[in-house]
Amino acid sequence: MIKGKQIIVKSAALIAVSALAAVAFNTLGGIPLIKTAVIAESQAIAEVLPEEAGIHMIGLAAARSFIESKTGPVLDARPPEQYDQGHLPGAINCFVYELEQYLPRVLQQLAPDTPVMLYCSGEDCEDSRFLAQSLQEVGFKRLYIYKGGYDQWRQEGLPVVKGPGTGKSFAGRELTVKQVVDFSRYIPGWVWLAGDLLILGYGLFVLLLVRRNNLDSSSVVLAAKLVGFIFAFASLHKIASPAQFAWIIENYHILPVILVSPVAVIMPWVELFCGLLLLSGCLRPASSAVLLGLTGVFILAIGFNMIRGLDFDCGCFGSAHMPPWKVLMRDIGLFMLIIPGILKE
Repeated sequence: MIKGKQIIVKSAALIAVSALAAVAFNTLGGIPLIKTAVIAESQAIAEVLPEEAGIHMIGLAAARSFIESKTGPVLDARPPEQYDQGHLPGAINCFVYELEQYLPRVLQQLAPDTPVMLYCSGEDCEDSRFLAQSLQEVGFKRLYIYKGGYDQWRQEGLPVVKGPGTGKSFAGRELTVKQVVDFSRYIPGWVWLAGDLLILGYGLFVLLLVRRNNLDSSSVVLAAKLVGFIFAFASLHKIASPAQFAWIIENYHILPVILVSPVAVIMPWVELFCGLLLLSGCLRPASSAVLLGLTGVFILAIGFNMIRGLDFDCGCFGSAHMPPWKVLMRDIGLFMLIIPGILKE
């Protein structure tokens, strides 16, 4: 009982220290911690372009009309890799998760009163909405989100352009810190799948050792260090890209909007601190308890949204989309790997 209380006190202290570090770092150029309202937008899908100001959802017919009549510029919110593989005619790449590169050039070349159409991958993709909200915040008045996105356009057999095309990217391809730590975009998918399967299998093996009360096994010690490495590794892109992580959290449609930014700022630092402590072997029970709680929340949130049929990204290791079932499999494996860390110093 005493040990349990000590773990709770130390865990709370770890979270508090992580939160202080996160808030301090965020003051150097992060995101606003308080966001009290979501920008209103029309949810009805219009097939004729609305004339009034605001963010409007439009269908295929309206999107074709916008492009064919050259009403205004078209912005592609997807990553440059996807843009180069194919995009709508005349579309300009404006990757929503690297707006520090793209947005200044958008502001230089487009007047705020210019109608703008935006799109991303498909009907369930939220990136075009996030981009529209960002543009509205800096003064753009008429914004049209093509709900069907690139997938519907291509499926309808309409023309697409491959490569940089005529609507060149607003940003160069210079390497940034955010791109370096965006591991999900350049590590092959088969590597992630192999890693997730290994984590799940290793978790089952470690759980078997726990059932046998074999907590002194080198496999248990290695499990703690592996968990520490994974969480520290996963925290880097979230710390480098708090705005992106906030959008990803908002897209889960679980937290009240006022909590989205604080969670996006603080959670990665909790992961980093606890991960580094596990790697060093210090405060293992407390660090494990915090990460076990976080992983349990991740599992519930992912499972809940899978049941609801929502499309979302976990934001675990970067901006690329990872199928939820793979993320759930990985988190279940991690949950089992963390358990022995609480039971033994």
